[in-house]
Amino acid sequence: MSSSHYLPDNLKSHVRGMIFVDGENLAIRFKELLGEKPVEQHVKYLKDTFVWSQYANIPHHANCEVIRKYYYTAVRGESNKIDDIISQLKDAGIEAPRVFKKQEGKKSKRVDITLATEMLTHAHRANYDIAILVAGDEDYVTLVQAVKQEGRRVVLWFFEEGKGLSRNLKLEADYFFDISWFLLKPHKEVSRFYE
Repeated sequence: MSSSHYLPDNLKSHVRGMIFVDGENLAIRFKELLGEKPVEQHVKYLKDTFVWSQYANIPHHANCEVIRKYYYTAVRGESNKIDDIISQLKDAGIEAPRVFKKQEGKKSKRVDITLATEMLTHAHRANYDIAILVAGDEDYVTLVQAVKQEGRRVVLWFFEEGKGLSRNLKLEADYFFDISWFLLKPHKEVSRFYE
């Protein structure tokens, strides 16, 4: 494991990567694991909507250029609330936020479907060599299989402890890293690798 970048150490030079985040699910699992602890200063969090850390942006990895970060989530509210979430995600370093309007009492299917469509489309067009999927649902197993059939590698980032991580998804991915390093560890512990 590349301790500071959560990418495999054996990447060859000029590898292109893209990050695809199931943000709605990530935020819900983060809340469960956080419990009553305060949110660390390097983490941006909006309940049930998004969570991200500046340290998850991978500004430079010796052998990987991250071309773009996609973040998929859904919120209740009017278009100005959606615009506000998009702005907050861009401020957190996400170049391509995808924020959908959530129907009352329902999980947004557009998050999963749009993530899968864009990740597979970019794989087919050879726009990246390695996909970083931030998700835990078993529903993504077939997506990971399809991306690998396109000749791309898949790195899975999610929380290892607690519920929410599909064992089959973890096994299907080429690599797995526990994202709690970026989201739950104390700021001092994480920042010493970057500053």
